[in-house]
Amino acid sequence: MSSKGPPFPPESHVAFLWHLHQPDYRAATGHREMRLPWVRLHATRGYTDLAVALERHPGVRSTVNITCVLADQLHDLGSGRRGDRWLDLSRRRTENLSMEERIEILRHFFSVNWEQDCRRMERYWSLLHKRGRDLKEADLHRAARAFTDQELRDVVVLFNLSWMGFSARESEPVVRNLLAKGREFTEVEKDLLLDTQLRIASEVLPRWQRLAERGQVELVTSPYYHPILPLLIDTDVARKCMPESMLPPRMRRPEDARLQIERAARRHRERFGGALRGMWPPEGAVSEEALTLYARCGIEWLVTDEEILKRSQTADGTQASYRDLYQAWGYPLEGRDFGLFFRDRVLSDRIGFAYAHNPVEDAVRDFMDRCAEVGEKRARIGRPALVPVALDGDNPWENYPDSGRTFLTRLFEALEAGEHAGVRIETTTFSRWLAAHPPERHLVRLHPGSWIDASFRIWIGHEETNRAWQLIGDAGSVLDARGAQLAPENREEALDNLLAAEGSDWLWWMGDDFHTETPEIFDQLFRERLARVYELTGEATPHGLRRPVSAAAQGAVASRPLREPSRSITPLIDGKAAPYVDWQGAGFYKPPQGGAQMYRTTLICEAMYWGADLTELFLRLDPTPDVRQKDEWGDLEVVVVRGDEVTGREERRLAFPVRRGAHRRPEGRLVFGDIVEVALSFDALGLEPGEEVRFAVRLLVDGVEVERLPRYGHLKLVVPKAPGSGGTFWRM
Repeated sequence: MSSKGPPFPPESHVAFLWHLHQPDYRAATGHREMRLPWVRLHATRGYTDLAVALERHPGVRSTVNITCVLADQLHDLGSGRRGDRWLDLSRRRTENLSMEERIEILRHFFSVNWEQDCRRMERYWSLLHKRGRDLKEADLHRAARAFTDQELRDVVVLFNLSWMGFSARESEPVVRNLLAKGREFTEVEKDLLLDTQLRIASEVLPRWQRLAERGQVELVTSPYYHPILPLLIDTDVARKCMPESMLPPRMRRPEDARLQIERAARRHRERFGGALRGMWPPEGAVSEEALTLYARCGIEWLVTDEEILKRSQTADGTQASYRDLYQAWGYPLEGRDFGLFFRDRVLSDRIGFAYAHNPVEDAVRDFMDRCAEVGEKRARIGRPALVPVALDGDNPWENYPDSGRTFLTRLFEALEAGEHAGVRIETTTFSRWLAAHPPERHLVRLHPGSWIDASFRIWIGHEETNRAWQLIGDAGSVLDARGAQLAPENREEALDNLLAAEGSDWLWWMGDDFHTETPEIFDQLFRERLARVYELTGEATPHGLRRPVSAAAQGAVASRPLREPSRSITPLIDGKAAPYVDWQGAGFYKPPQGGAQMYRTTLICEAMYWGADLTELFLRLDPTPDVRQKDEWGDLEVVVVRGDEVTGREERRLAFPVRRGAHRRPEGRLVFGDIVEVALSFDALGLEPGEEVRFAVRLLVDGVEVERLPRYGHLKLVVPKAPGSGGTFWRM
C-alpha cells in the first residue's frame, strides 16, 4: 500500500460459485439404469466434502449451483429407485461374473487419479500394474483370466473405496476399517461399503438444504438439462464470435430454451424452497437473446467469464479491462437492470488446476494476496471489491493429496479471519452483493460466448458437433409437426427426451478437444434420446441416429496427447521457432486443457517437444499466443528423478528464470525468444549411458506451480548409448 493510503479502508468480498453438475446418465427406456457411476462417486467425495467443509466454517458464505438433472439422479440413487451399471457390477459376487464382466471391471475400475488415489493404496497400485497401466498395451482378456476372484474383488472394493472423500474417511467406520485392512476383502465387506455409498448419496441434497436454511449458502441452478442456451435459441449466434467457422444449417428453438429455464426454476423451488434469483448459465454461455429469456423467467443475475466482459461494449464507451471485473455490472432489460458478474479466471483456474500441486500454505497465501491486492486497487477509487470465483465444485478435489481437505480448511480459516495484509476480506453470495451494491456500470452490448475462449467452439463448428445440432433440429421439427396429435403423456415424454438431448455434455465429448474412456456411452445416450422422440411420434428412426456421431465412439481409441521421439536430435538452442527441422523426430506433448470434465482457460504452454543426443537432453516449450508477448513469465523448473524406493530415489530440481534472452547454470542453459528452449548435460547431471531417468517440467509464477508437463507422472528415458550399443526408449 502507498504511504498516502487509499480514500477509505480497503476491503474484498469473495463470492464463490461452486458448480455441481452431471449429465443425464439414465437410459431413455426400460428400467433407466444410469450407464455411468459419476453421480454416485462424486456424491461420496466432492458433493459431500465441500458441504462438510462449509459446515465446519460457518463464517464462509458460498453460492452453490446444483443442476436439476444432477439433483434428480441423486434423488433416484439415494431413494433406491435406480442404480448405475458400475454399482451393479460391484454388487455381483465375483465368482459369478462372466468373462465380459471381468473385462469390464478391469477396463473401468482403475478410473481414479493414479498418483493421488491408486498409488497410496499398496494393493491397488500392484493390481494396476498386474492389469497394465496403458489400456492400449494391456491384454484385458489375458488379465481377466490371470486375476483371481479375490484379486478382482479387491479391485472392486479399492476402486469404490478410493472415491470416498475426506469426510467419509474421517466419519464412516466401514471406510476406516477397509482402508486399514487394505486387501483380502470379503463379499460382506464389499456390500457394506456400497451401502455406505448410497446412504451418503441420499444425504447430499438435505445437507445442502440445511446450509441454505441457515443462511450460509445460496442455492441456485442452471437451465434444466444444461444446454448451451444461446445456441439453442439460434445456432447462428456463433457467427458473431466464430466468424470463420463452418456452422450447421440454422436451428432456432427459443421455446425449448424457455422451457429449460422455467422447468429448472420450478423444480429447484419445489426441491429447496425459497427464492431463485440467479443462475449459472451452462458453460458460462451468454448472449443478449439468452439474457432476455432469463429475465422474462424471473432470473435476476448470471455469472460468466471475464473474457466476455472484455469483449462487450460499455455504456460509457470505454473498453472494460481486468480491473473492471470486481463489481456487479448491469444490462438494461425491460425497464430494470439485469445483474452480470464476471469471474476472475486466474483465481478460479488456480483452485481448479494449480493449487493442488503446491504446498497448501503457498496456495492459500497466493489466493489471499491476490484478493488483498484487488481490495487495495478498488479502494483507491473509493469502492469495495467483489472477487467472483466460479468453478466446478466436484472435479478439482481428486487432484488434491487429501481430496482437498487441508486446502479447503486452511483457505476457509484464512477467509474467516477477516483480514489479510491490512485488507478486510469477507465472503458473500451474489444475491447479497447485488442487493447491497446495485450496478454502477452498465453494458449496452453483450459479447456472445462461453467461459472457454469467449466463443462456442467446443459445442459447434466441428464436423461432429455440427452433425449433432442437425440431428437435434431434425428431431425437434418432427415433434413440432406431430406433437399436437400425440397423447399428452407421449408428447411430454418426447419433449423431455428432446430437452435432454439438448444438453451440452454430449457435445463436449465430440470433436478433438476432450478424451473420455467411454465415448461410446455418451454418444449412445445422446442418440437414444433423439431416437425415442421418433419412436413416440410414430416416425421411423433416421439412419443417421443408428451410427455414432463421434469418431471416438466409432471405435477409434483416442490416444494420449503424446508422440514418442523417433530419432536423435541436436537442435540449435537459440529460442527461435525456425528452422523446424531442428526438432523433427522429437517427442511431442500437448497439454490437455483441463481434465476430462474440466477446461483450463489460463494455459502458459501449448506444446512441448523433447529429445536427446549422446550428451544432452533437449526441451522446447511453445508458449500460448498471449504469453508469447510477455518478456517475463515466471520460472521453469526441470525435475529429474533417478532410482526408486528400493534402489534409492534421487531427485534434482533445476530452475531457470523465463526472461527474454539466454540463461545458464552448471547443468545447462535456457533461451527465451519466440519459444523457450532448454539443453541439459547428461554428464553434469551425473547420468550414465543406459541409465533410466524420469523427468517433468514445472512452470511457476511467484513460486506457485501453475502448470506441469506432463500433467501427471513423468516422462521416462534411457540415456542414449553410442551407436551399436543400444537404443533410447521414451514413454510416459
